[in-house]
Amino acid sequence: MRLQTIEKPQKHFVIDVSEKGITKKQLEDLKNEDWLINRAGGEGLIFSNHVLEYYLDEEYRHGKTILTAGSGLLKTKSSGERKKLLLDYLLEKSPKFLILDNPFDSLDQEKVTWFKKKLEALSQTTLLIQLFRRREDILPFYNSALVYTYKGFSESKLKKHYLEMIDAFNTKHQIPTPIARYENLPETLVAFNDVSVSFGNKPVIDSISWEIKQGEAWHLKGPNGSGKTTILSMITGDSTKGYGKELYIFGRKKGSGESVWEIKKKIGYITATLTERFDGMHSVLEMVISGLYDSVGLYQRPTSLEVTKAEEWLELIGLSDKKEYTFRRLNEVQKRLVLIARAMIKHPPLLILDEPTSGLDTRGAQLLVQLVNRIAAARETAMLYVSHREEDGLNFKHTLELEPSQTGSRALFK
Repeated sequence: MRLQTIEKPQKHFVIDVSEKGITKKQLEDLKNEDWLINRAGGEGLIFSNHVLEYYLDEEYRHGKTILTAGSGLLKTKSSGERKKLLLDYLLEKSPKFLILDNPFDSLDQEKVTWFKKKLEALSQTTLLIQLFRRREDILPFYNSALVYTYKGFSESKLKKHYLEMIDAFNTKHQIPTPIARYENLPETLVAFNDVSVSFGNKPVIDSISWEIKQGEAWHLKGPNGSGKTTILSMITGDSTKGYGKELYIFGRKKGSGESVWEIKKKIGYITATLTERFDGMHSVLEMVISGLYDSVGLYQRPTSLEVTKAEEWLELIGLSDKKEYTFRRLNEVQKRLVLIARAMIKHPPLLILDEPTSGLDTRGAQLLVQLVNRIAAARETAMLYVSHREEDGLNFKHTLELEPSQTGSRALFK
């Protein structure tokens, strides 16, 4: 559908959410601002992960494949594919303005380049408002800013950002020791032996042979749709694609009688969206302790030793003064640091971090990377770090990069 060209020079806005995030309600309030509708000449739409979650929920609950128009399921698509489908769907509705909530999160460089070109062309016809957490994500055609106050959104000048390098996790706080250790673990925790996977007629990974040994730190890389999510779900037991393959998890061949629960007990798993599951009124201290019980919050009285260990982790991540806060009061980076502490309090043999810095500003990403480096350096927990964005300072010795081909992605080791 053809978009109507705006005759006068267009003003585009950015909103800095690096220090303070923005809620779904605030986004809806912005979309309904009379001054914005009047300036743009009509109503607009929101491009955000919250909107994607809505369509995923519609697919899961009601079987509605809205964004894919019946061509497969949205849940099987990569992050980049989902965002492209959402953008195309929104543009078909010819909005007069588009609110873009951190549009480049979880995208590989090729998709980021495509997205930026698409938005630059769109800026000629449509008013754009971009929420950003990292200065380098701002596109050159943005020429003004919006700030949120108790009165709503108002126009402001785009401020310069000055960033100081930080070292929050100093050496005086060591990685806390575990309350108990896992016994009879094999040296090789995960082994793929010539594993190939397809979805229908679409090959995803081709002849992958790879091992994760105790204490190793791996960076899993690859473009959107290259099979990273497939590999993760095979390791965690969330995918049935591992059955019948030469895939070994904690020394047992996939499908040899192990339960998904037995696998998950030995894995700590962190994703950028995990914080949304923990929206109750549990305290920060209770959240960390709950990692010992694999529960969403704490529902039983902890022992004094459990409390002590949780306090040691809060010391390490610099949040001791917030241990009585409810989890929901923390900012996004604090929540993720707490979730890593929650996963690590039981010292799982394997910690998986899936796009852990997605949606964080530069300072927040630095904090998280420093904590990850400290855990990796201890070599007590094997780590699998999955990310498209190259974070400064990430210090991992092993890299597996998935290189797509017509027969599925192949493994490149660096």
